[in-house]
Amino acid sequence: MKRRLANGFLLGLLMLSMASVCVTASIPTQTQIINHDSILVDVVVLPNGRINVTYWITITVVSGSLGGFDLLGIQENSVYDPGRAYAQIGEDKYVLTVGTLSNGYALDWLPRTQEGETVTIVFGYFSTNRVIEKTTSSTYGELGVLNWAPVQWAKPVDYEAVQVIYPIVLDPTYYNSTTHGVTAAGAEVAGYVEDENQGLWTGSSRTDFDELNLLAYPYDAGVSSRNFTVSMEHSSLLIEDHFRVFHYTNWSYYAPFLEPGALGFDVVSFVNANAETQFDLELGVYNWGDDDLEGVTVTMTVPDNLTLVSGLPSTYIGSLAGGEIWYITYSFVSDNLPEILTLGFLLSADNLNETEWRTFTVAVYVQEYIPPLIDPNLLFLAFAGFVTLGVVYYGYTRVTRAYGAKWDADETTTQYESPEISIQTFGAEGTIAELDPIESAFFVNTTRQKLVSMILMSCVKKGAIRVISTDPMKISVTGLQFEELTYYEQMFVDAIVDDELDSSKIDEMLEELADKVQEKAWNADFEATKTHHEEMVDGAWEDLESNPTYDGRMDYYFNRRYHDGWAWYWLYMHPRHDRDIGNVFSRPGTGISPPQVPDWFSGLADATGNTIAGVGRVVGDIAATTGQIMTNVANTIGSVVQNVGKIVTDPLKPLIEGTSRCVSHDACHSACVSHDACHSACHSACHSACVCHSACHSACHSACVSGGYR
Repeated sequence: MKRRLANGFLLGLLMLSMASVCVTASIPTQTQIINHDSILVDVVVLPNGRINVTYWITITVVSGSLGGFDLLGIQENSVYDPGRAYAQIGEDKYVLTVGTLSNGYALDWLPRTQEGETVTIVFGYFSTNRVIEKTTSSTYGELGVLNWAPVQWAKPVDYEAVQVIYPIVLDPTYYNSTTHGVTAAGAEVAGYVEDENQGLWTGSSRTDFDELNLLAYPYDAGVSSRNFTVSMEHSSLLIEDHFRVFHYTNWSYYAPFLEPGALGFDVVSFVNANAETQFDLELGVYNWGDDDLEGVTVTMTVPDNLTLVSGLPSTYIGSLAGGEIWYITYSFVSDNLPEILTLGFLLSADNLNETEWRTFTVAVYVQEYIPPLIDPNLLFLAFAGFVTLGVVYYGYTRVTRAYGAKWDADETTTQYESPEISIQTFGAEGTIAELDPIESAFFVNTTRQKLVSMILMSCVKKGAIRVISTDPMKISVTGLQFEELTYYEQMFVDAIVDDELDSSKIDEMLEELADKVQEKAWNADFEATKTHHEEMVDGAWEDLESNPTYDGRMDYYFNRRYHDGWAWYWLYMHPRHDRDIGNVFSRPGTGISPPQVPDWFSGLADATGNTIAGVGRVVGDIAATTGQIMTNVANTIGSVVQNVGKIVTDPLKPLIEGTSRCVSHDACHSACVSHDACHSACHSACHSACVCHSACHSACHSACVSGGYR
């Protein structure tokens, strides 16, 4: 009996020993406790209204260790500066590993900061979009408004200070060279006006900053040229406290620096790649200026011995608004040769001269793979076998040496404690908001210009309006409607006054749209709703491509519904629409003549100068003719979007005194561009409850909180 027990034990021991070789178990680590000692932020305002931001984040590790966190809730489109991305522990500096997130950056470093140590994270970035916006006051005239805040935190902060350094050079008579304080006359020259909403917000409660001083920077008596600076400080901040910077300076300092559209890019200069192993390259393309860029295209030259497995050699981006960023991710696999390969890029735009296009290269350093003389798997198996035999022999000698030995449970077993997993969500996980196509477009951050144009198209289709011309934009109300109008379509029709769009009424329409979206989406899972939106867009496009006839594709494009909405909405939101719609209709199909475009759209095309009737319905090269028709269709829609943009993107001009209007929809909207996690929250606040952005900032920041400590 004892022999059988021993053999059974040995069999179990053998199985366990093999499992120990093949399986890696997670060992719970010590509980992580950290303290935010201080957060210092410098905001350098540039003459063109952009900002250059630097964070100094000092953290003490009380227990466990720290090697990274997420800096979330950055409001502006940004490009980080590698020269200002490091961790400092004592006198030693370590380069940060920076990952780009949709609403900020993932910051990681090695070695990890251990218990009892203090680390200072230095991180800086430039905004690509204008942050200083123009507004007008009956009392103060034209002013530049800064309505901004540093990120909020998921843990308390002992001390936080923000100083905003303006491009306003002060005469020495306007400041004290010893205390650096600015006189009342100096503040008046700068045009400084403080908004009543500036201060520290805890939920819906506001308090003044502990300290607010107007200073002359740099704080060096020996420097002759010093800039107007607003310095704000506060101690003992609670979780998610909102450090809101909201004041005005004279617009005359920024007016001369409005810039035309200009192409910029953000990409690494080189990549280390292993041969025959896939690697990714992310490229950011942005508009550095204020004016829109049209027809932006990225053309890439791929060298021999490098295979592009994801992405396209030519990517058509289309329009880029001032400060907007577009990210493209490419995937490659290199041949097994040790060499340096060069990827060439050309950035172009239709409304820029060729001399203003951008060219650059990325070097790929390929590490050749040399197979080992002995298969590593065989080495591993040999080692595993040796270890197993040793363990079995040891167990055998222990058991056979003393049959009948008693095994106490507390000596042979341990209790496994699973690590805690904390997941923070905004809304019920998996819940999809029930939105129509326009509301869904609003939810996922479709631009104001495109959103209004989509509503215009629907109103034309339903017969409620007729476009007379697009440059200038002239629209007449017909008094008819072939289908019932939605609430936003009716408000769009009501926004037409004397054959012109009233931008203030368009703003009211968007505010109402925001209210409705917030009502429907307040408890939704943003990621799930966004994924559903993308599935609808892709599904509609697949249905279009799979239609075997020309007439069927045309009918689906203009008239049919996809699920419960007009199919065209989803098709137009597909990223391939502007570039590939002509190609989809040029593919072989059945038919004896080109398909007929609906009369309502033909009239719209005539108004834009992209007539379709002249293309005709004739027997011949049906595919080519249909492709040309759809090219004119795309040009018609593009003309509508472009000229609607000239109207609806003009900034609103609120008064400072007690106004409830935002500086502009686009200014507020751009504060949440690419903020996937906070977009739904921000939209409603921005449009319906915004008191010069106060609610927008609160909603946006409460949904985008820095943390994710690891």
